[in-house]
Amino acid sequence: MSNIEPLKSPADQIGLSNDELYLKLWEREQEHTKTRWNVTTFFFSISFAIFGFSLQTKNPPVPPIISHSVALAIYWFTFVLFWRFNSFTNCLREYLREMEVSGQVKMNIQTRANKAMKGQYGK
Repeated sequence: MSNIEPLKSPADQIGLSNDELYLKLWEREQEHTKTRWNVTTFFFSISFAIFGFSLQTKNPPVPPIISHSVALAIYWFTFVLFWRFNSFTNCLREYLREMEVSGQVKMNIQTRANKAMKGQYGK
């Protein structure tokens, strides 16, 4: 009577196995992390360059308070941007961990990475 199909999981809709989906998500998380650091480094560099240049000049074209304020505004903008990017990265990593813990995949890349990072920096 009705031609409505039952809901399918995202992996079924795109035709990927759970392991393939896991690897795609892991690759995307890595790309996102790289983009996050590239954008953050660029804006931090601009902020520090403006601040450093304002300290180097004897007769600045604008009052130092203005250039310091602009540098500080860019710095905080970058921090908020980094925070936003990082929340998405954490979401992807948590999803990967959930896939590992629930046994949907045979791999445990994210769990091993977490253990390595905690072991290295937990000392």
